Amino acid sequence: MDDGVREELRRLRARAYGPGADISDDPAAYARLLALEDLERVERSEPAAVTTPSPSAPSVENLPTIEGEREAPPEEDAPRERPPLLRSKRTVWAWALSLALVAALASAATSVGVGLVPVAASAGAPQVATLVEDPGAQTPSVFGQRTGDERAFADFYGVSAFVGTAQIDASENRSSCIYLLDTDEVGQDGTTGFRGNFVYGGCGAGIFPATVQFIVADGMPDAFIERFPVGTSVQFVYDGENVGVFSDAG
Repeated sequence: MDDGVREELRRLRARAYGPGADISDDPAAYARLLALEDLERVERSEPAAVTTPSPSAPSVENLPTIEGEREAPPEEDAPRERPPLLRSKRTVWAWALSLALVAALASAATSVGVGLVPVAASAGAPQVATLVEDPGAQTPSVFGQRTGDERAFADFYGVSAFVGTAQIDASENRSSCIYLLDTDEVGQDGTTGFRGNFVYGGCGAGIFPATVQFIVADGMPDAFIERFPVGTSVQFVYDGENVGVFSDAG
């Protein structure tokens, strides 16, 4: 068996026993594999000094090729065990899935070994106020389609907070949201519209509350800046019932 034939045998074995085994769908290639393995077995059983083919040893030229349909020569030695071929796409997928599962378990074990690094969910700023609801105030059209659960809160240093439910994504998921508007500009046009130098808003997601946070800048109401100077950080959190105010200004 020359180097070219040995290379062919190597490729056929890869197709038969490797991860992407597909030889079960190619009868001609499978027959060629059997024939070449028979030839290899015969050559290994012959003394190294023998240079002429044994009468019982099939020649490469007489072996069936992938294009041919001749039968492989009969086996004279006891057949050796071969790894089972992957017979179907279902078996291939099962094999791939088992590898993925092993990798996932190994990754999980590594994660457990490394441990969970805690990340602080809050900067630890103190709560400085809880907003007071104003049932008589009109809610602007900031929430889009009304659901009836909109609520308004009393003026807080020139800022008015409104909470309600709004659509938060293209899948029509809805969640609680909070909006902060300039009190002096809400409803000034005689409608439920709004104007002003700022509009801050934020929505929750599942168990996470609706939150608005920002750095105080010029353009906020004077009373707000007097209480929370420019450059300080402020956070409004709506927990589904109340709105808490947090600030690093204390």
